[in-house]
Amino acid sequence: MKVVSTFAGCGGSSLGYEMAGAEVVAAVEWDPHAAMCYRLNHPHTKVFEGDIAHVTGEAILDATGLDVGELDILDGSPPCQGFSSAGRRVLDDPRNALFQEHMRLVRVLQPRHVVIENVSGMLRGKMKAVAGEIVAALKAEGYAVAAGLMEAQYFGVAQLRPRVFFIGSKVSQPSLPRPTSRPIPCRVALRDVEPDERPAMTPKQRLLAKEMEWGEEGKAAMVRLTGRHIDFATKMLHPDRPSPTILKMWPPAGFFHWTRCFLSVREALVLTGFPPDYILPGKFKDRWARVGNSVAPPMSREIGRMLGRL
Repeated sequence: MKVVSTFAGCGGSSLGYEMAGAEVVAAVEWDPHAAMCYRLNHPHTKVFEGDIAHVTGEAILDATGLDVGELDILDGSPPCQGFSSAGRRVLDDPRNALFQEHMRLVRVLQPRHVVIENVSGMLRGKMKAVAGEIVAALKAEGYAVAAGLMEAQYFGVAQLRPRVFFIGSKVSQPSLPRPTSRPIPCRVALRDVEPDERPAMTPKQRLLAKEMEWGEEGKAAMVRLTGRHIDFATKMLHPDRPSPTILKMWPPAGFFHWTRCFLSVREALVLTGFPPDYILPGKFKDRWARVGNSVAPPMSREIGRMLGRL
């Protein structure tokens, strides 16, 4: 199978499709650091760096040598800030409409299959209208559609990372992949992982890390310790449970290892389903953001395998 990935980030979904035996022939990514990381890990993929609005379907066909209708999968993860529960969830956030750029390429490329991924917040409240719009847009182009939540912890990822997937196919009726594993505890996932850089802690963070319980959130710890409601977004991993969802923000959404230090990027990578040697150079906050914005590769792997069987 040949795949093109839009909003490709550092390559999480692309890695997943490669795990399924597919070839990712082109990717589109506007963030310079993400595009650099993508190239380092996927050197044989043509990367269109810049605004997706300036990337034409014809340019992708020219770069890949494909004709209209020959692409197997057009995959994309439009920015999720307008939908995310961690953000302000603004219905008219212009980023909510970026999936239309993905659909513009669908109309030109006419791929056999289309995959669109986003955060679970898209399925709640007023945001459900956008989810309905995506399903309607795919059906209008002749795709049979499956849509719903996939939870990373049931696909070999040691993390609570729910994501909504919209899968369209012109070949046959698609379905969401069935779970492949039971939840994996952090202790098991990180057993043989050598951590890399750990950020320095402030005195307040050191004190909080000393007092927090395994699996506890910082704001809950502050209530328990002081009786006051203080918004402190740090979380501490529990070694015998999957990790909470790793977000892109740093600070304040830091993660404490259960040994009471900050989680390293390499550990965060492994907890998101990447191999520990995946290359993410640069500043800590940029490297952390790449992980927080990623699709967990094993989820795309199972979608790729499902589509390959249609």
